[in-house]
Amino acid sequence: MHIFGEGFLERADALKPLVDGEQPRKPVPVINLHPALPGAFDGANAIERAYEAFQNGEIERTGIMVHRVVKDVDRGEPLIVREVPITKGEPIEVFEERLHKAEHEIIVQAAAKVLEENKS
Repeated sequence: MHIFGEGFLERADALKPLVDGEQPRKPVPVINLHPALPGAFDGANAIERAYEAFQNGEIERTGIMVHRVVKDVDRGEPLIVREVPITKGEPIEVFEERLHKAEHEIIVQAAAKVLEENKS
């Protein structure tokens, strides 16, 4: 479930007027940082679910992505995808620290990419 209110994406995409009735001049790109690879562990608690799945031998790799926001949670077009190493038996806190470090890098890269695409 999105945290945005009803109509947020339509307004961001310049499909609906703003609150005061003014029509947006152009779409505003909305991106999201998600701690999982595309198509894996959509929604909340992705880090914990990926960690558990790896430790149980259900997956062989995990990672992070920044994607465009669409109505379907965590299903937007990936802008940047990165695998994050995970080790059998390591504490989740060690994995989380490594994952968050990578997140800090790719959110900046994705924001720069979107800004470059939308220069006018």
